[in-house]
Amino acid sequence: MSTVSVSFPSVFEAAYGNSENTAASLLTGLKIKVDNQWYLVGDLARKNGVNAQRVVNASPDQIDFEILFKSALLNCVDTVDKPFNITLGLPYSTYNAYRQPLLRMLEQRYFTVEYNSETYKSDGGVRSVNLELNNFDVIPEIVGAVIGIKRGNLVTDSNPRNFIVISLGYGTCEGGMATEEGLVQRSCFSVHGIRYVVNNVQRELNKLHYLDMKNEFQLNDSLTKGVMIANRKRIDIRDIRREVISQYYRQVISPSLRAHFSDQDFERCSAIYLVGGGVLYSELKEQFEEEFTGFLPVEVVENPQTVASVGYYHHAMSLGGGTKANSIGLDIGNSSTIVTYRKNA
Repeated sequence: MSTVSVSFPSVFEAAYGNSENTAASLLTGLKIKVDNQWYLVGDLARKNGVNAQRVVNASPDQIDFEILFKSALLNCVDTVDKPFNITLGLPYSTYNAYRQPLLRMLEQRYFTVEYNSETYKSDGGVRSVNLELNNFDVIPEIVGAVIGIKRGNLVTDSNPRNFIVISLGYGTCEGGMATEEGLVQRSCFSVHGIRYVVNNVQRELNKLHYLDMKNEFQLNDSLTKGVMIANRKRIDIRDIRREVISQYYRQVISPSLRAHFSDQDFERCSAIYLVGGGVLYSELKEQFEEEFTGFLPVEVVENPQTVASVGYYHHAMSLGGGTKANSIGLDIGNSSTIVTYRKNA
């Protein structure tokens, strides 16, 4: 037995008209009903929608959170035993404000998800499933990353003790120092994430190009590729991406590292581990290596986007006394929603 992590883009759009036979699976054909409105979610929204997006760092009582939460659980119906033991995470910056509202939502324990399988089944139709939670908890995202690194066998050191972890997310960049005893709270910080880069690139491109009302999530997809199509022209945006990422690191990330970590902290640590979707930008990893070369190794964790979800999964197992078959780690990120569970060999 091993764990598997599945993901879909954290975007959605209200659905109108037909959407039959537009996807190959439930994961890529998510269409669910919330508050009497049908929504295309994830890949289906990105490919078939016009303006698929969401509120960044949405609170648990916003419909954005509910849509992504139910869509994630729907993907666990046929693969995870019920009732679920589940752990979710929140960014360090919103943890204190959103933890109690999220726990109150989870305390409902019973959730009904109405979905339409016609998107990926020729004989599909409207279906409804009932889901039950057993044990649940909410922890900081940075704690999930630390657990994932320590228990997920994702780094070169098989038994990492003291290290710094930097989570490069879309909405926030977060970091902290982990020791054998736990997180060092004074070292924890949260600053602007990759959204900072996307918005600044958009401002620069708007000077010269008509972007056809692309929203930030659509622009982020183009930024990852390094090219975009605007007004029927292919535009190479790798140079501006490198320039803005370099400025982002110098003005946002590096000052936070200097403010929260001392020379003594660096001396105690064996490595800096980078996690999160921002690691997909090689220019950002290069900035870390340039600053710390010669005195502290910088390592990108294996499958960096799923590290927090893996950590949540291990925490969910502990809630259920170590049971694996009904444990779920759910990371509702601003860029991707990722769910980790046990996979039968």
